[in-house]
Amino acid sequence: MKLAVFAIGLSLAVVAAGPKTPPAGAAPKEASGAPAAKPAAPAGPLVERGRYLVHDVALCIQCHSPRDEAGRLIETKLLTGAPIPFNSPYPGQPWAYQAPNIRGMIGYTEAEGVRLLTEGITRGGTPPRPPMQQFHMSPEDARAVVAYLKSLH
Repeated sequence: MKLAVFAIGLSLAVVAAGPKTPPAGAAPKEASGAPAAKPAAPAGPLVERGRYLVHDVALCIQCHSPRDEAGRLIETKLLTGAPIPFNSPYPGQPWAYQAPNIRGMIGYTEAEGVRLLTEGITRGGTPPRPPMQQFHMSPEDARAVVAYLKSLH
């Protein structure tokens, strides 16, 4: 198996190039303990890197995924959008009350998605409303995130 090593801040991540096979009888797990969502298409190194960034670094699944009554992520609906469960702590500040569906990045071109993640500017030309972070990812990381999200149908 080929391995690719990526620098992330001050730490390194090793990502297997090619499909991952869980041990017999075990399903991959999210940090929440829920089974992992799978891309519709076979995942290459770029998509695998994007999955890692979305699920384990930027933690997009935490706001962009609905939860059940116990507060657990609904594994079958990861990244399909969800209400933001708290109000702005700053009176008068614009605030997003719904995290949009980012599964498939419908309506966004690759370039628009990369701009959002590298410059913090939406396709409409404005910063996203808080609590969405204004990410300043590297172009390589942004392309990986976009590739992963676009691979989800």
